[in-house]
Amino acid sequence: MLANRVRKNFRKLHPRFEQRRIGAFRIYDRDIPEIRAAIDWYEGHLVVAEYAREQTAGIPWLETMARAAADALEVPWRRVHLKKRRTGEKYERLAGKGERIEVREGNLKFLVNLDDYIDTGLFADHRETRALVGRGAGAKRFLNLFAYTGTFTCSAAKGGALQTTTVDASQTYLDWARDNLRLNGVAEGELVRADVAAKSSRSSATTAR
Repeated sequence: MLANRVRKNFRKLHPRFEQRRIGAFRIYDRDIPEIRAAIDWYEGHLVVAEYAREQTAGIPWLETMARAAADALEVPWRRVHLKKRRTGEKYERLAGKGERIEVREGNLKFLVNLDDYIDTGLFADHRETRALVGRGAGAKRFLNLFAYTGTFTCSAAKGGALQTTTVDASQTYLDWARDNLRLNGVAEGELVRADVAAKSSRSSATTAR
């Protein structure tokens, strides 16, 4: 069932996204209730994430689902990346490979890491909002809080923003954002390491007093 659904979805989605030069998109997301997985395409790679439950502990569902999807799309196993998601769990770093690949999104390019973290560095489902930012950024100053890997900053800069400020609490993600900006051939702007949530909480407390 999963192989058939993945094959059908891919045949429908891939040509449409290729026309728009989009190389990262979701193929499957719990379409079949009994098969609890999300499967994403990244320029010929598959990221297969199981929505794990206590009932599935000890059963190799993840690898079974991944092999079905890979076989359906003829993706080599070395290009399949496995992950497990658990509700309410705080995710630690999964690996230390440090390998990244480029993915296309229209006139933009982003670096993604498919192994080391639960999330890859790109929320592909935000693509339309990124495009909206790019279209509206001309001759404006753009502030990106909780910026993650700076994909929205890239869109704003590419869209002609006068100046950009990218803020995140993680130096790892700020460095990643810098790499994304350089990859797109736009100005780095201001990259600021700061915990916006903590500062907001302190400001609210001061105002209340």
